[in-house]
Amino acid sequence: MAALMALAPAVAQADARQACRDLVLDYAFYRDRPDARGVANLFTEDAELSVLGQTWRGRQAIYERIVAGADGPLFRHLMSTIRIFPESETRATGVSYVTVYTAPPGEGPRPLDAPAAVGEYHDVFVKTDAGWQIAERKFVPVLMPNQE
Repeated sequence: MAALMALAPAVAQADARQACRDLVLDYAFYRDRPDARGVANLFTEDAELSVLGQTWRGRQAIYERIVAGADGPLFRHLMSTIRIFPESETRATGVSYVTVYTAPPGEGPRPLDAPAAVGEYHDVFVKTDAGWQIAERKFVPVLMPNQE
């Protein structure tokens, strides 16, 4: 019995890591559709999303941000190096690498030059009654195209 109880924290950490990894990948999937409701539902009601100096506070504001850009450029977020760090039974942090490609709106294959950005998402995840959700997400640029 003691051996089973000793496994419980490790299992809970593994479950938290997987749930948070899924949130990272789901964000990219829904953001690239763009599925505003899908993106918004990944976040807590009072979450913050920060991208390139702009911050949206609250699930509704995040939803409205995605809706506002739905007719804009095509996005593809390629996620890699996803590291999740459980801090407690209800909180974890994470860092994931992202390469973002953009193209003009339209149908069919779009022209591609170079990545629009390479960076990291720095996340805070919390376990809520609805399961794990994103409480804070910040895009930290690492490589950006020359503006010449």
